[in-house]
Amino acid sequence: MEDKILSPYVLTAEEKRTINSHFSTHKDWEKGAFDSIKENLIADLRPKQHNKCCYCKSELGFDIKAVDIEHILPKSKHGKFTFHPKNLALSCPGCNTSKGSKEVVKRAVQNYPRSGANIVIIHAHFDNYNSSIQIHENAVYEGLDDKGCETIKQCKLYRLKTVQRKAREVSAKQSPIQELIESLRTAPQDEQRQFVEQLNLITGQINGN
Repeated sequence: MEDKILSPYVLTAEEKRTINSHFSTHKDWEKGAFDSIKENLIADLRPKQHNKCCYCKSELGFDIKAVDIEHILPKSKHGKFTFHPKNLALSCPGCNTSKGSKEVVKRAVQNYPRSGANIVIIHAHFDNYNSSIQIHENAVYEGLDDKGCETIKQCKLYRLKTVQRKAREVSAKQSPIQELIESLRTAPQDEQRQFVEQLNLITGQINGN
């Protein structure tokens, strides 16, 4: 099953007039005049992206600063595409910050690309994510091609392994059972076998065997 945005956000006539009236450089993106456009864009893309970040596929939040509007071709380098619907996708703040303003095109462009051929990372509108990246245990990212590897590099997706480990450590501290499970998970195989033997012994005693 393909994992990409099948249809971009469609700007209304009123939104186009607002952009024409208030936009001149990429720095204008922060103007309050565009707040309603951003809200509509987020509401439109959430279900199209299954409420997941276009780069790491983590669940997007609903609180303040829990979701970012990502400019796939960075607006600081490609200002005229700041409001181009196919240049916009939703990402988590971590991926958006990590990617920053890194260049993503192989060759200079005058018009917006019609495919991902000239783009070095996964393009949320053009490329099938599953063909370029495989995710293991929700935290380990395997690049299946050059685009996948470059996306992992630019967005620092290796950071998610550390995030998941820290989350497990916090969970373990909150629950003795979770702490035991975490200790068992990282224990040497001989200790794991000893644990299983002891657990079977205790379980047998509980059951009256």
